[in-house]
Amino acid sequence: MTIEPMTVDTTVDESTVHVSTVREAPLDEAPLDEAALDKAAVVGASRSLGVRGRVVSRPARTRRTRLRLSRPAIAVTVLALLSFVGSVLLQKILFPDGSGDADEAAYVLQARMLLQGRLTLDATVVEPFFRPWLTGEHDGRVFTKYLPGWPAMLAASQALFGTMVVAPAAVAAGWVVGTFRLARELFADVRTALMAAAGVALSPIVLLHTALPLAYAAGAATLVFAAAELLRGARTGSRPALLLGGASAGFALLIRPFDAVLVLLPVLGLVLLRARQLTGSEWSEPVVRRGALSGARAWVRVRARTMAHRAGWAGIGALPFVLVAAAYCWYVTGSPLRMPLSASDPLDRFGFGPRRILPSESSFLFTRRLALDALRETLAAAPSWLFGGTVLVGLAAAGLFAPRRRPERIMLLAAAGMVLGGYSFWWGSAFAMPGLRNGLGPHYHLAAFTPVVILAAEGARWLWGLSRRLTEWLGLAGRAVGERAVAGRAVGRRATAGQVMAGRAGDWWAAGLHLARPGVAVVAGVGLLAITWSSLPGRIDVQRGVNESNHFVDELIPDELDTPAVILVTPQTPSRYTQIPYHTLRNSPDLDDPVVYAADIGPGSAALPDRMPGRTIYRLRPEEIVDPTVPGSFRGSFEALRRVTGTRIEIQVNVRAPVGAGQGQGQGLGQEPRLYVRLGGALRALDGATSHTFVLTTSDLATGPDEIGISPASPPEELVVGYADGSGAGAAVWEERIPMVQRSDGELALLAPGLGWRRLPTASGTEWIAAATRPVLQVSLNRLDPGLSGLSGRAATGGGR
Repeated sequence: MTIEPMTVDTTVDESTVHVSTVREAPLDEAPLDEAALDKAAVVGASRSLGVRGRVVSRPARTRRTRLRLSRPAIAVTVLALLSFVGSVLLQKILFPDGSGDADEAAYVLQARMLLQGRLTLDATVVEPFFRPWLTGEHDGRVFTKYLPGWPAMLAASQALFGTMVVAPAAVAAGWVVGTFRLARELFADVRTALMAAAGVALSPIVLLHTALPLAYAAGAATLVFAAAELLRGARTGSRPALLLGGASAGFALLIRPFDAVLVLLPVLGLVLLRARQLTGSEWSEPVVRRGALSGARAWVRVRARTMAHRAGWAGIGALPFVLVAAAYCWYVTGSPLRMPLSASDPLDRFGFGPRRILPSESSFLFTRRLALDALRETLAAAPSWLFGGTVLVGLAAAGLFAPRRRPERIMLLAAAGMVLGGYSFWWGSAFAMPGLRNGLGPHYHLAAFTPVVILAAEGARWLWGLSRRLTEWLGLAGRAVGERAVAGRAVGRRATAGQVMAGRAGDWWAAGLHLARPGVAVVAGVGLLAITWSSLPGRIDVQRGVNESNHFVDELIPDELDTPAVILVTPQTPSRYTQIPYHTLRNSPDLDDPVVYAADIGPGSAALPDRMPGRTIYRLRPEEIVDPTVPGSFRGSFEALRRVTGTRIEIQVNVRAPVGAGQGQGQGLGQEPRLYVRLGGALRALDGATSHTFVLTTSDLATGPDEIGISPASPPEELVVGYADGSGAGAAVWEERIPMVQRSDGELALLAPGLGWRRLPTASGTEWIAAATRPVLQVSLNRLDPGLSGLSGRAATGGGR
């Protein structure tokens, strides 16, 4: 599109300014005139400082230009829309419940809190059964470990569209657009920008993280957009660009502040370097006319004031987000400078030494050796997460050493290097190693991927230009050979067979080379796609395994429950947090859903009915095995629980002898089987019995051999009822472990049935396995009426509340 020349007279500070426009070439046909843009930036700076003089403005635009999109704009818009749709489809098809990372549940919970107007939760409400994963506590309030930037986007998506799926999809589209704008700003070339945008959109790491409710992609995409707008605003003086760039940088601080620092420092360096490279005459010309300043002094003064002025506009854009971050930290941690991440646990920070994620979790020693191992593994795995794999890394190396725009290339290299170097001091990088290949990938380093892709796009453009010049040279050489043969025939000389063949070969060579370059481009693109595709099957298989595990847990819970209900979740490894390890089992912040999920805290779980009165109690135990002696036995259990209360509890035990018991199988099977009840240090056991009744009483002075007394105000304990098919160390053992607490009124409260465990002989000794104990061991708890001695009183079941 060509803009016709025109002349406009306007007035700036009472001085007439003669504006002459120049003919502008289409953006997709010619590179930008860097000198003209630099001079336009000087003019904008002079105007912003109130300098009078005759200057040249930026080209005017016609109405037709405003209404029509250029071909590059259409291309990047289509690419962004495809990324948006691709993210939605991946979320629905491959990641319906996320990746299996429990951090996702923390972001979703925080988004739901924001929708309810909550920044924190009451510790007295969530403790001890409903404490969410990745939360800290301050002044009786529970807060999440993350800043609210990304959860706010998830909340906005839920509020506007009724689903959180739109937020990651919007990040995918925004990342593509931001990459296009940044690459074009750095290299002033539309083809480089389009190739970079396509490379980002097709990279597996981007496809993965823009389909998850994690904050890594949102932080990286926001920083790309911030860098593009800040660089453009610093160069042209555009206030909208500066405001938008500052706002994007501020929002990145609300998502992942450390990433923002690492990426924006090289951007700031490029801004200063670009300003320094402008010539002194261009800066001083507008003010020399008034005699205010002259020479180098004018150049330095105007440049400094102009850059400060533009920095101020960027600061205005960032200020609201900085204030929000400070206010949020002040509210949840007690200090505007104390981040929730470290406030939840002082050991959750950068550097070497003992590190842990929460005070309740075990710590480990993060050493320099581990940091180097993590960096080495990250560098080895990262190429496979890029579109084209190692080929794209090679193109990035070519782009780094291309001849033009050296400061811009150094900035991209510095941004990627800062991210890699900075996260070498983060202890989480060591824990990320098992998932670098087929898990979440190098997710901590996600902000380093876009600079590499842009460098690769510029490298591909440069190599393509070299191939074009080489093709033209070879074509000219072939035609010259042919023309020599034709010239020989024209003067009457007899052309030899070799000359004729050379002439024909020259023509064919020139035509072939002309047609070959598009074919080479197609083959190269197909090759990059093939390399990328080859890295996907393993990752897809891992995610399918996650989906099958989530589906298995969901299938254990019946569709029809006696609601309102609370499900006590008992994982193989005990945890005091909900969402661990089954992060799809999530509660609303106010715990008012028809079904809520509680963490199994051991013996103290017997207090759950008092905590959630009026709700039916169930237990979900996904790892329980029906029969561990049968290979491939079914696993998983879901059952209703009942509470038994009283000052005297009757324990009826019946045993059905297992097949093979007492027949010499195992080290102790030649001896009598044993039935027992244990509470703390108190033990009641009978040899050879298959049925017996015991009594649990609050009196610390038990009156008979079958009674176990409990002292007043005793802490929660497990009541263990067991059966061993012998007394040797290798005997098989069945145990039911029943949680028990003593209530404030002095009564005992037990939650039955208890957890089944089996001890089986193995080649290396014995092993306890979470397994069903029925029908071998059957335990019944009943309340005895107070005031009746022995076992003659009327028994009451403990099913009611």
